[in-house]
Amino acid sequence: MAGKNDPPAALRVDTVALHTFAKTLHDEAATIVGLRSGLADAAGALPGTRWETTCTQLHAIIDKALGRVGERLSTVADSIEHTGKVIDVTDEQFRAKLTTIGLHP
Repeated sequence: MAGKNDPPAALRVDTVALHTFAKTLHDEAATIVGLRSGLADAAGALPGTRWETTCTQLHAIIDKALGRVGERLSTVADSIEHTGKVIDVTDEQFRAKLTTIGLHP
């Protein structure tokens, strides 16, 4: 990986930070998917009013939106995790090739 003696133009990527960030996003996504609006419980609070209909409609909309946000975060986390793995593999392959031709100890 990139070190303190690398030229200024070198690409420096902290893959540990990428993996940590991806895990954090996955955890947050799971939390968001698990959230519930609570509107289903509130629907019966005012019988005989439009409150029940409103709560029922909003319950479905909000819970679906929370699910979509969680899924999107998971997709972003997967992309970040994949990027970190590709960088790790590419760096290791490059190092191995340099070692093979005698340019890396």
